[in-house]
Amino acid sequence: MNAMSRRLLLVLALFLAAPLFAQQKYHLELEATPEAAFPYLSRFGNVDIDVYAGGVRADALWLNAFSRNGAKSITVANPLGRMYVDVAIAEITDILAKMAGGDRLAGSQSGPLKLDPGVKGTVSGIPATRYRIVYGPTAWIDYWTTDVVPPNEQFRTIVHRLVAGISPGTAEAARKVPGTPVYVELNFRRFKKVPIVKFKKLSYTADDEEDDLTLGSLYVRAGVLEKLLGVR
Repeated sequence: MNAMSRRLLLVLALFLAAPLFAQQKYHLELEATPEAAFPYLSRFGNVDIDVYAGGVRADALWLNAFSRNGAKSITVANPLGRMYVDVAIAEITDILAKMAGGDRLAGSQSGPLKLDPGVKGTVSGIPATRYRIVYGPTAWIDYWTTDVVPPNEQFRTIVHRLVAGISPGTAEAARKVPGTPVYVELNFRRFKKVPIVKFKKLSYTADDEEDDLTLGSLYVRAGVLEKLLGVR
């Protein structure tokens, strides 16, 4: 077999494998602790995040939220009151910026931040790459991502909007980082080695995906949640 034939077989194999990879089921479980660095977010407590091939879900102290791939909004629900509201993903940045007021992350209003080249490693045993977003000689964020699951654009879009509401400069730097985030650690004067996103578990089944990405029965749309979240 000549070199041309081998290349054609390789291209064919990759072409056939691509749909299988895109449809691969998985369940990535993360935990976010935003209040560790941003007290104004303490009302939400710790947040459990579930990333699936078909979308993303988050469960907080008294709210849960989900968004399917391609959706323009996030459904936010209060399971105790059986209330829900749809929040446009495009509005997330403004909502968080209002909550933050003047308490945005240091350096968020400065020029472009430095992004160090990736360093290979592992997070809880899975292959990952560390990208360091540098604010200064003693201030940075370590942003660990992995490629062991297919890229989830819905998750990345929502994360970008969330981070932009806290620190626009960080959001622009993080946008350039490939892969799926699995661990994020702050290292600033006030926050020494403070993790705000931690890896919990990765499995290649998704038994709960349909339920987690569907609003339950008997929910009613509630204006009180719109006011609380600042939804227009």
